[in-house]
Amino acid sequence: MTTEQFFSSIMDICDWDKQGNDDDVLKPLIEYLSQQSDDEIFSFDDIMSELLYALDTKNNFKTACKYYDHSDDTFLYSRCVALVNGEEYYNKVKLGKIKKRVWTSEFECILYVPGSAWAKKHNKSYDEYPHITAVSYETGSNVDEWK
Repeated sequence: MTTEQFFSSIMDICDWDKQGNDDDVLKPLIEYLSQQSDDEIFSFDDIMSELLYALDTKNNFKTACKYYDHSDDTFLYSRCVALVNGEEYYNKVKLGKIKKRVWTSEFECILYVPGSAWAKKHNKSYDEYPHITAVSYETGSNVDEWK
């Protein structure tokens, strides 16, 4: 999976008519990924982690805190908003061209898509998801950008 395919999956497969219910929005994406190979599911997870990692910066956190009293978790969930709004939106956030809207919203559910798709595919528990990404998307993980 490429970054372009990652964003296309989110924008084209998710049911945006269900906006307001994040689980329902993501249900078609989970279904789609559950029909793909494990490598494709893991690739989705890797790309998501890399994109979130790239937004994990001290400058973004400072900007975010101007609009909302962020914790480590809420800052992560706000970074998820950049993903679910597509590649162009994500790139604008990364360049600092979109400020308030992204940092006052959350879309935590996207984080659970790869594990949920894998669990559905294998009829196993989400907790058994075997893949670990090369980078962590947790707030503060991008150490170079937090100096």
